[in-house]
Amino acid sequence: MEKWLQEMLKKTEGKRNELRAKGKDAKTLEEVRSIEEQIEECEKNISQYRSQLNAIAEEKANEESEKREQENIEEKRDAIPDGKFNPIATYTKSDEARAEQEKKYEQRGQTLKDGKAVKFSTDEMPTFRSVSLESGKLINEEKYSREVNKTFNEVSGLIDKVNAVPLQGGESYSKAFEKSSGEGDYTTEDGEYHDADPEFDYVSIGKAKITAYTEITDEAKKLPNIQYQTLVRNSIEKSLRKKITKQIVLGAGGSNAITGIFNAPAKVIPSGDGEEVEISEIDENTLDKIVFGYGGDEDVEGDAYLILNKLDLAKFAAIRGSDGKKLYKIDLKGNTGTISSDDSFKVPYIINSGCPALSSEKTPVDTSCMTYGKLEGYEMPVFSDIEVEESRDFKFKSGQIAYRGSVWVGGNVAMYKGFVIVKKVEEEIKA
Repeated sequence: MEKWLQEMLKKTEGKRNELRAKGKDAKTLEEVRSIEEQIEECEKNISQYRSQLNAIAEEKANEESEKREQENIEEKRDAIPDGKFNPIATYTKSDEARAEQEKKYEQRGQTLKDGKAVKFSTDEMPTFRSVSLESGKLINEEKYSREVNKTFNEVSGLIDKVNAVPLQGGESYSKAFEKSSGEGDYTTEDGEYHDADPEFDYVSIGKAKITAYTEITDEAKKLPNIQYQTLVRNSIEKSLRKKITKQIVLGAGGSNAITGIFNAPAKVIPSGDGEEVEISEIDENTLDKIVFGYGGDEDVEGDAYLILNKLDLAKFAAIRGSDGKKLYKIDLKGNTGTISSDDSFKVPYIINSGCPALSSEKTPVDTSCMTYGKLEGYEMPVFSDIEVEESRDFKFKSGQIAYRGSVWVGGNVAMYKGFVIVKKVEEEIKA
């Protein structure tokens, strides 16, 4: 992606310079205006490319900083005798802050063991992101539970990329959006000026209660309080994230329910002829149809993501060109990556199992299967902390401790045509 952006930036800057030179020799007003419009378009694209390159550079710098911090932690851990390493100490800024933080988690772990409810603030878990040493967070859970083999990832990264808004204690949330800007028109010398008012609308986002239940062996009670509360937190948090990230796509909306992209209000994502991308099967033209079927009439939008089922990603990977070689290049980074082809653009994707597979024969016609758009156009207000409590009664005989957790959240698309829906249609019969 970075290399492509650099090439496009260089190419666009060259085109702009050529246009400037050409403008000096322009002989008519019409030619001058045409060149100025082209230069303005180049400047706009240059600004976008530079912005994306700066974002990539910043991300690389952050990754390098985290890597150096991780190496520093490893050095400290290796220099301390086994069993004496305190991971919290490596992340706090002062002895006083470290002591206060350790006291907080110690008390919380003991509160859980005493059978009382506790709350995990969203400040500790921004948009419910998972906690791990590699991400520069608090606890290296694996150090205390190496005998437990983790399963495959079950949480789509979509939840981490939408626009999460902290609104603790709120009941609802309204978000305004612009539908269109006004357009000027011809007017006689003494005539009235043409109305060019922009059109606005808004969506209202209510709250929904998401709950999760889990059981952990009572052997976990032998863990130190700090590690115990982290084990409980991660278990509940993962279950809540798993539900919410699917609802961002599939949520039915209405009372006590998140509104997903597929069910967004018509005033935000209009439905009907020309408003959706209709595809019968994934082929060599699919990516072009999706990308050029999104956005307004004046731009081909960048910074958009394709959200799809893993089976459909595999179908993209299986498409062959006339020479028998793979047509699409899939850059794999776990849950995310890019889809591209030679001499073409790259499209970022996110896998979400909530999306029905368009390539599956079991998926009926007229099903919404994928969506493509700007993830910041989806608003997810978080109305509460995560509350967790335990019970030892239900599974007492089998030595299990039961936990339940809950959080109040909402969600809806809050950008006009912020996403385009890809629907499965009947395959055309070729003559």
